[in-house]
Amino acid sequence: MAVHDSGLDSKAWLAAIVESSDDAIISKDLDGNITSWNLGAERIFGYTAHEIVGHHILELFPPDRIAEEDYIMDSIRKGERIKQFDTVRRCKDGRLIHVSLTISPIRNQDNVIVGVSKIARDITELKLSQETQSLLMRELNHRSKNLLAVADAIVRQTARSTPPKDFVDRISHRLHALSINQDLMIEHNWRGADILHIIQWQLASAIDNYASRVELEGAPCLVTPRVAQALGLAIYELATNALKFGALSSRDGKVHIQWGISAGSDGRRFKLTWHESGGPPAVPPKKKGFGSAIIESMIARSVLGTATVTYAPTGLIWELTAPETGLTQASGDVI
Repeated sequence: MAVHDSGLDSKAWLAAIVESSDDAIISKDLDGNITSWNLGAERIFGYTAHEIVGHHILELFPPDRIAEEDYIMDSIRKGERIKQFDTVRRCKDGRLIHVSLTISPIRNQDNVIVGVSKIARDITELKLSQETQSLLMRELNHRSKNLLAVADAIVRQTARSTPPKDFVDRISHRLHALSINQDLMIEHNWRGADILHIIQWQLASAIDNYASRVELEGAPCLVTPRVAQALGLAIYELATNALKFGALSSRDGKVHIQWGISAGSDGRRFKLTWHESGGPPAVPPKKKGFGSAIIESMIARSVLGTATVTYAPTGLIWELTAPETGLTQASGDVI
């Protein structure tokens, strides 16, 4: 090996390279005893050379990985090199880390194998990143299937109760309401959404300048993605119904939406009320369609509670009640 202008001979040069490497470079004899240990090994595993040299390599092995040593030594005795062997090793503090190993036989001047050289690279962050990506892909697949199931239910059930001339518009509007929910979930990294934001986003999509006609009253309350999805669709149906037939079809009509959680003898319970006033008397529909299913049965299932509609002379009143846990725990499919 040629060395230029370094002031070091070849052995010293190689030693300097080994010591400065970020990877762990370790050697052991054929009995498995560690014979050398660089600074990279100290950084990765936590042991100093003084603490570990002379000890058996199995001190770095978790109990369920000890059998790997037989495979490694069998390969080495055959003169084989093992490249990119990914496994798990144990640090001085007990932590388990993912490592990628390159293992080679060490030969003496007579070409006899006298030891083993190991280069270990810490790939823990890479593994965690890969696992996170895999988890996200599975979650995305699950959410996509759920979204398609909801969209399919919207199409099928709307078709059953909608005249052909209104079918395309109703489907379009309901799918738009669904897409708004998805945007809101993405904005909150799929952790859920606050009820105030769910209501505001759906009202804004259905009612121009809704703030002058709709009063919102309630404390912050974070709900799961499934509940957010169902509640968003319910609010959209109530808003469009109020515009067509209810309080908001009249110039002086108003809507008051109130929600909150209170303690009772049966535990903490959530209640949300949609109260219309100043418009025409509320009249029950002659035939219940998908909109009625959304504001009655679907949302009730999502929160493990009940939803009631009162067709009062002063305007429609919709009440949703549920245990607090129904808002914060998974409760099955939305539809």
